[in-house]
Amino acid sequence: MNLEAFISVSSVSTGWCREIFRFQSLPACAYFHSSLNMRCFKVIMGNLFGKRHQSPPAISQQDQAILQLKTQRDKIKQYVRRNEKQMDHEREMAKQLIRDGRKDRALLLLKKKRYQETIIERTLKQLDQIDRMVHDLEFAEIERRVVEGLKSGNEALKQMSQMFSIEEVEKIMEETQEAADYQEEISKLLSGNLSETDLEEVESELQALIDSEEPLKLPEVPTESLPQPVSGGKERERERTAKQRVAVEAL
Repeated sequence: MNLEAFISVSSVSTGWCREIFRFQSLPACAYFHSSLNMRCFKVIMGNLFGKRHQSPPAISQQDQAILQLKTQRDKIKQYVRRNEKQMDHEREMAKQLIRDGRKDRALLLLKKKRYQETIIERTLKQLDQIDRMVHDLEFAEIERRVVEGLKSGNEALKQMSQMFSIEEVEKIMEETQEAADYQEEISKLLSGNLSETDLEEVESELQALIDSEEPLKLPEVPTESLPQPVSGGKERERERTAKQRVAVEAL
């Protein structure tokens, strides 16, 4: 919707508002007018600042050549199929003429058929040339894309190589080696200041930490059956018998 359409719609809505004002209150009329104008404003802004569709890529001369060759190839195939059907029909007609005794007409049809066969052979050769040319053009397009990809890759490699020079890489390697040598020297100094006893204690502590991290070993489940508990009556009977035996021995 352009600006003129927006103005016309706005004027129409003003007329509607006047009609509504006769039957409704002023706030209702103002709300109707503002809401309609807001919808028109959104339509205008959407058309002005909306996302534009990207135009399709341009067709190159190579694409046009391939399209023309394929179109010509399809036409040649249709021509060959049409002539083959015509030759089959003429062959059947020649058979019928021979049965009717009209050999001169049959011979004429066979000569025509033979001429069409020679034309089809030449046409098929042209068709092979067209197919070969189409394949060559398509392969050339593939080669062009490969070359463009290699070119882009080389440019990316050049940009990455420019980020770090050989001197910077050598400096980083030297600093890394210096840091490793410094760490090794500190380790040697610490190891030299410790006695053999200290080293043994450190190793023992390390082994203790390793053992503490291992999972707790649970006892194995017994395989033999447990003894049955003795009932209370039998236990009291045994105690009474033992007391009597002690009393007899005391006498």
